[in-house]
Parts: sequence; structure tokens; C-alpha cells
Amino acid sequence: MSDLLGIGASGIAAYQTALSVVGDNVANADTPGYVRRTVVMKTAAAGGAGAPAMRDVGSGNGVTVGEIGRASDALKAGAARDADSDLSRITTRADWLTRLQSALGTGDASLTKRIGGFFDAAQDLSVSPASTAARTIFLDRADQTAAAFRSTASALAGIGSDIASATATQVAQVNQLTASLAQINAAVIRSGGTGEAGAVLLDQRDAALASLATFVRIGVTDTGRGTVEVRLGDGANAPLLVSGTSTTPIGVSAAGDVVLHPAHDPIVVRLPASGSLAGLVEAARKVGAAATAIDALATRFATVANAQNMAGVDAAGTDGTALFATTTLDVVPSKANGGAAAIDVAVGDAATIAPSGYVLGFDGTAWTLARGDGSGAVSGTGALHLDGVTVTPGGTANAGDSFVLAPTGGAAGIALRPLDPSQVAAASRWLADAAGANSGSGTLAVNIDPAAAGLPALPAYRIVVTGAATADIVDPATSAVIRTAVIDGSSIAGAGFRFTIGGQPAVGDSFRITRNTDGAGDNGNIRALVAQRTAGGTGNTIEASLDATVTGVASTLSETKALATSATAVRDDAQRASDAVGGVDIDTEAAELTRLQAAYKANAQVIATARALFDTLLQAVQA
Repeated sequence: MSDLLGIGASGIAAYQTALSVVGDNVANADTPGYVRRTVVMKTAAAGGAGAPAMRDVGSGNGVTVGEIGRASDALKAGAARDADSDLSRITTRADWLTRLQSALGTGDASLTKRIGGFFDAAQDLSVSPASTAARTIFLDRADQTAAAFRSTASALAGIGSDIASATATQVAQVNQLTASLAQINAAVIRSGGTGEAGAVLLDQRDAALASLATFVRIGVTDTGRGTVEVRLGDGANAPLLVSGTSTTPIGVSAAGDVVLHPAHDPIVVRLPASGSLAGLVEAARKVGAAATAIDALATRFATVANAQNMAGVDAAGTDGTALFATTTLDVVPSKANGGAAAIDVAVGDAATIAPSGYVLGFDGTAWTLARGDGSGAVSGTGALHLDGVTVTPGGTANAGDSFVLAPTGGAAGIALRPLDPSQVAAASRWLADAAGANSGSGTLAVNIDPAAAGLPALPAYRIVVTGAATADIVDPATSAVIRTAVIDGSSIAGAGFRFTIGGQPAVGDSFRITRNTDGAGDNGNIRALVAQRTAGGTGNTIEASLDATVTGVASTLSETKALATSATAVRDDAQRASDAVGGVDIDTEAAELTRLQAAYKANAQVIATARALFDTLLQAVQA
């Protein structure tokens, strides 16, 4: 009888525990990171035969709870982490590439539109070179183009800075997670990793691993008793991030490389191509490449425009000057500054910026502006002037505050010089024509070359063909032969120009080269600038080179979005497979509750039956 009571009591206790576990599963069905608990039943240990208060080994032993486990599958959980890591990398890259594409722009204010508008204005000016309005519009479009270059450079620099900040934040989060995993390992070792307390620790461990996997690809090895070893990437030789209760911190170097032990003796490691940190590194490279391309394009654009304007003469017949300034000063405050000073910098048109830049410091009373190499300095309490650079401090500063004024070129440094519309050099500096009586098919072309010094400086020259391959260069004012040149298709040096005789000139044919005195009505030089629009350079034309950069970013973004769609499907499948093992299904738990309730009632009935039998026996004995 006592055996029957003991068996029923053991069943009541065991199924009461099982019902509690199922109830906990239902209550935590929507709790992130919760893994379904399972109860393993086992036969209760038997007592020795004939021993007091112990059942005989031949009788039933009842039931007990063997352990409360977690319904997890390490392989499926690892696959879900890897899929989430891959998706995180791709979506991170897509987010930053979207910003990059926006910075390059496609609207009316985009760099593409501005460059096209500049050449369109040059074309309009070539039609009406004497028009002040056309010259004004041309300068306005030039200013807009320079502003678009600077705006693009600023946007790209901003994206690069934001990526660097995001990278530093994620590196800190990785280090926090690895530290948490080491602490969980220690707690699991103390608890033995069993029971409900152990299950909670293992839930926390898996949640930390899942979070860590969104930042970097990790390899996880169960070292026993619930503790894990975590590596940066797959493979037995991958760097260890967590081993027992020890961690290896990571960092990012100034060059953008991921390093181990950043605080001392950093070791550069290869970052696995997975996780949001990898996406940030890839995005940073794309932004850096775009910035380099835009800087190169700005330099090329300014060089072409400046050289062409300097090759002509303006409305007054004066030699043209550069259209664009190509260097400015970027003000960088010291991180130790305690004040709130605002620094205004103006670079004069004739400024000669020191290659080493400048340092601006405040001693509590006066400011000092010094060249970076220490070769010169000025001090004062107001605006400071040095090398054509004017620095005007404002706001409030503390003693010891300082600023670095770094020379900046490329897209950030381009700016329209302060030119009057009449200073646009639309006219050719030299005019060339052939005598009307020429019988041959010869032609003469003149190109500006400031370094050419093969002839004395004269307002005009006459070239007379004297033989099959010779020509005399004559001073029209004196009819004196200045030089006899060989006609072989090569250029002949003049005074600030070069000329070439082509075709088949006949003996006696003559040509004239004269300095242009009608700078207002001639359009030869502005037409040459328009021709630069279709001139191929490094890679292609200016506009085609920009299009290649913009299209390259758009293409990469499109590919990344397509990859994201595929990666999302893979992640969802992997997560469903993992959830099918460790997730809580309410219908399944409801069915389990019904089964356990029936078992609980059955065990209660066993106790009731044993009690009834015992009462019957007592009554029989008493009778």
C-alpha cells in the first residue's frame, strides 16, 4: 500500500514540476532569447529489500524529474547566427551606399548638372562673346560648379566621419559583448549549468552570441558544462575573442584595419567578410574611393578651365588669368580646447599658402598665427594677416586654445576667383590666317605655350614658305627674317606660343600670326574651352569620368540590395529552423498541458485508490 502511495506521490511531484515548466514556456512565448524548456523524467531509485520504510526492489519505484533542459540545436543556432551576420553586413553596406549615392546626387543641384551647366554657359558665351550678360552667367555657372564640388566633398567627408564613429561604436559593443560572455562563462562554471538558473544563463549566453554575430562573424565551440570559446571568424586558427573567463579586445587603427589588443602591441587581423563591422569597412572603402575620384576630377576640371582661360585674352585684350583657386585652408580645432572660439579664414586672390599650413594659438591675451614650419608668424588681438591669408578670431577662447589651418585641395579646395565679367578670356590670344593668294593646301595652327621662347616677342609674325620643307619667319614691321624653320609637321616654338604648319603648302605661300586686340568680340578661346567638354583625358571626358563614378556607386548599391533580398530569405529560413527546435509554439504547449494534466490527475487517482484500499484494510482489521 505504501508503495502505491509513494508511486502516486512521486508522479504528482514530477508532473507538477513538468506543468510549471510548460507554464513557464507559455508565459515566455514572446520573450526574446528565451529557449523552450523540456523536462526529462526518469524512474526513481529503488530501496533495498527488507529495509525499513523502503520499497522492495521488485516493486514499482515511481518517477522523478531527471533534468530541466533547453530545446536547442547548436548547429541550427550557429547557422542562424551566420545567416544573420551575413545579412547584417549587406544591409549595413546598403545603408551607407544609399547615403553615398545621395551625396553624389542626381538633381538639378548635383555635381553632374553643375558641370554640364558650366559647359553649356561656355557654349552660350561662344555665340555672344561681347555680351556682358553671357559673361556674367558663365561666371555664375563656374561658381555654382565650384560650390557643387565643395558641397560634394563636404558630404563625402561627413559620411566618412559618420562611418568612423559607427565603427568605433560597434567595436566598443563587440568588446562589451565578449566581456559579458566571459562573465557568463564564469557564472555557468559556478552554477554547473543545470536547472532553471543554468537555463537562464545559457539563454543569456545565446542572446549575447546572437548579438555579437550581427557585428562580426564568429566561430563558437562548446568547451563543456555550457561554457563556450568564441573566435573571430571560422576555423581553428581564427583569433580568439573569448576563452573561458578571458577576452581579447579588438580595435580599429587609424588606417581602418581591425586589430587585436589595441591598447598595447596591436596585431592587425583579417576581418571576416560578414557582420555589420565588415559592412562598415566596405562602405568606408567605397566612400574613400569616391572621394578620391571626386578630388581627382575637381583637380582636372580646375586645371583644364584655368589653363584654357589663361590661354586667351579678356575683353580688354589682357592675358587671361586662372578661373579657379584650387587650395583653401581647413580649420581643425585642438581636442584640448576649452573655449568656444569661432575662426574665420579668408584666402586672398594673390595668397601664397604655406605648404606646411598654419598654427593659430591663443595665450590668454593675444592670438598668434604661425606657419607650420615655424618660418614666420604674426600676433595681435584682431585680424591676423600672413601670406595673403586673413584669419579673424571670434567668440571666446581660453588660454592655450589652438587651431591647425591645413591646406586643402581637390574638391574641397576649389573656388571661383573674384573675377569681373570682362575678365573672362573668351578671345584667342593669337590669331592665325593664310594669305588669300596661297596656292597650296597648307594650314597653320597656334597653341599657347607660356614656356616657349623660340622667337622674339613681337605683336605679329609672317611665315613664308621658301621650299618643300622650309619657311622663313619674318617680322612684318621690318620684313627682316627672324628665323628659318623646318616644315615637318612638328611644332615650332614662338614667344609664349607654338605653331604648326600642316597640309601641303606651296612655295611662296604665306601665313600670318598676330596678337589679338579685339578681346571683346572674338570667341576663339571660349570655343576651345567648349571643345574640352568632349576631350578625352585620364579615363574619359570630365563628364563621363564623373558618370562612371556615380554609375559605379549606383551599380554596387543595386547589387547589394539584390544580395540583401537573398540574404534575408536565407536568414529567415535559418531562423525558422532554429525556432522550430528552441522556439515556443503555443498550440504544442497547450497539447502538452492537456497531456500533463491527465497524467497529474491519474497520479492523484492512484493516491486516492491507495487511500481507499488502506481504509478498507483498516476497517477489516478493526472488525
